[in-house]
Amino acid sequence: MAQSTVRSSVKLSPQTRIAKPPDFAERRLRRVGAWLLLFLALLAELGLAWDRSWHDLVGRDTFFTPPHILLYSGIGGAGLIALFVVLVDTLRYYRKQPGVNDDSTIMVLRFFHGPLGYVLLGFGALIDLLAAPLDNYWHMLYGIDLTLWSPFHIMGTIGGIIVGLGIIFVFASEVVIERQAGHPPRRFLGMSGLEWGTLVLLAAYMNLTIPADSAFTTITVGSLQFVTYPLPLAFTAGFSLLAAVKITHKPGSATLTALLLWLETIYTMAFVPLAIRFMVTRLGLHYRFPGLPGRMPVFNVTLALLPLLFVVSALIIDGVAYWQHRQGKDTLGALPTIWLLGALIALPALVMPSWIVQFVESIPVLLPLPVGVSIFDPNWSSILLILPFGLLAGILAVTLSTFFGNCWRWNNR
Repeated sequence: MAQSTVRSSVKLSPQTRIAKPPDFAERRLRRVGAWLLLFLALLAELGLAWDRSWHDLVGRDTFFTPPHILLYSGIGGAGLIALFVVLVDTLRYYRKQPGVNDDSTIMVLRFFHGPLGYVLLGFGALIDLLAAPLDNYWHMLYGIDLTLWSPFHIMGTIGGIIVGLGIIFVFASEVVIERQAGHPPRRFLGMSGLEWGTLVLLAAYMNLTIPADSAFTTITVGSLQFVTYPLPLAFTAGFSLLAAVKITHKPGSATLTALLLWLETIYTMAFVPLAIRFMVTRLGLHYRFPGLPGRMPVFNVTLALLPLLFVVSALIIDGVAYWQHRQGKDTLGALPTIWLLGALIALPALVMPSWIVQFVESIPVLLPLPVGVSIFDPNWSSILLILPFGLLAGILAVTLSTFFGNCWRWNNR
């Protein structure tokens, strides 16, 4: 009887319970917001890929097309979450609540205080939402515009890049705080949930490049032809894959990011043709070029296989990171190593797209290739001409990735 009484009193003793950290409310606010932002970012990315094909295959009779609704719902929702968090943190800052001070927030417009990532993505979302009506007016003046290089497409692209950087800052700062808290979180394959969220975002960054590559066409200078599509591929590989290792300091992070990209690409390529066919039928619309080969919505095998080049680049990065880790050196820290690495991981972007196209063209059932794939057709003389620029793109990417990766590794705002 006495033993059961003692056991009961120990069980109910407050000292045996794990106390919540003082900044628990702030951590919950930022992390719930982070996961909502990740969902909305993936939603907007899906809408963007759908919108590109919709313009090409169906047209643009109104601003409120189904892909536009999906795209701007994701962007607008992310902007509202950022605004909400900044306003709540401003109130909490002036009330001197735990976890909200000058070390964990930045000042905006001399009054507001909020996490750096939320502030960044808020401004990015504002740029995107300002670009939307301006782009609509541009289309009213000049009709369907399939190129990336119209003024307000570029404005929207810049806004999207800032939104992506902001969300990565949101996740990365929570990873830093989680690491410094001293309470090891649950892990899967060596990664915490927040680290997985960061890798998904970096993969989504790369996924934006894949459907946009059709905008990087061949440039003719006299008798010379320069293919330009390897440049964004090389830059994206260097930036996102190296950042994955820089943030986590774990060899294997780059390969996991590349595999996540592959999953995102496959479901995007599967979703877009199904969504177009369904909405065209449901809304009673017509295709711009009915029955024309390559102008109907199909699963784009070439773009679905394109992430293979990122897997190869990721294996190179992780191999170097693992070797340095075994040597007890800073993970990918030396500048000469970084520059050499940037040149190496750019090579798959230069040669593999042509190989992938050759493979797809060898399978008759996959022909004709969808519109935009022709830019990847083998043209080895053009690839040799662009080789120095591709290597420079890789070197520039890893240099920027080293800067941002170190910020994301240590920034807790």
